[in-house]
Amino acid sequence: MNDEKLFVGVDGGGTRCRVRIETADGQMIGEGEAGPSNSRLGAARVYYEIEKACVLALQQAGRGREDFSRLHVGLGLAGLGLERELHNMLSFKHSFASVCGATDAYTACLGAHTGRDGGILILGTGSCALGIVEGKTINVGGWGFEISDHAGGAQLGLSAVRSALFAYEGCRPETDLTRAIMKHFNNDPEEMVKWAEKAEPHQYGAFAPLIFDSADQEDPLAKRLVAKAVYEASSMIQSLLDQGVQRVSLMGSVSRRIGPRLPDDLRQVLTEPQGDAMDGGILMVKSRTPNTGVSACES
Repeated sequence: MNDEKLFVGVDGGGTRCRVRIETADGQMIGEGEAGPSNSRLGAARVYYEIEKACVLALQQAGRGREDFSRLHVGLGLAGLGLERELHNMLSFKHSFASVCGATDAYTACLGAHTGRDGGILILGTGSCALGIVEGKTINVGGWGFEISDHAGGAQLGLSAVRSALFAYEGCRPETDLTRAIMKHFNNDPEEMVKWAEKAEPHQYGAFAPLIFDSADQEDPLAKRLVAKAVYEASSMIQSLLDQGVQRVSLMGSVSRRIGPRLPDDLRQVLTEPQGDAMDGGILMVKSRTPNTGVSACES
């Protein structure tokens, strides 16, 4: 028992952190969930959320924090495509036996295709596409809310909030969507400003379901915003195909609303994922052979 190794797959994004813990022979110990864990939120906050999720997962097997020293963790985190973020996460003084790190897209791709060649497009709060072809990693997007995250929920929400305020001030036609968003802020632009000063991407992304529902109800603004997101998602998939990827799995909450809207020729290359980013994180930490520039390990 003292030599027991436990393996943890972490799927961390702008909205939540999920973990799965397995034994060396693949038996699941438990799963847990905690708050946002994009690496750009800072290593201290991210590890705090991961530890909370691990405690919940261990409790399902009657275990506790005393088992942290047995945990070998495969981090799949949004934001880890930046070398500085990867360094910050791996150099932080953590409570685990060892840690491997990579982008959530990389571990999601490993999990989706059980370590074989393929590609993924994650559409959640943010977005990122990634492919693995004969050992080569192909990255598309994933550069953060400010300049990237095309077709993600946060960008959809930001566009809708901006448009709602513009319409409220008489600069464009109001729609049911703009009125619903303004009502959320009590029709008070100053309240919107105070909210926006502190809002994180996942808070913008919370408007995504309303936008898709409004598009289904023929709201003209919502239809334009969703059409733009579909175009962006299509462009990311096409970029993977142009670089040699032959099959792509869609992942993330927003993908369930965008997938059926994709062009027919792109839907033909879509395959159901065989696993998720947590599975990929466990595969990565068990193999401990990460690709340079994509992931790294620390013991």
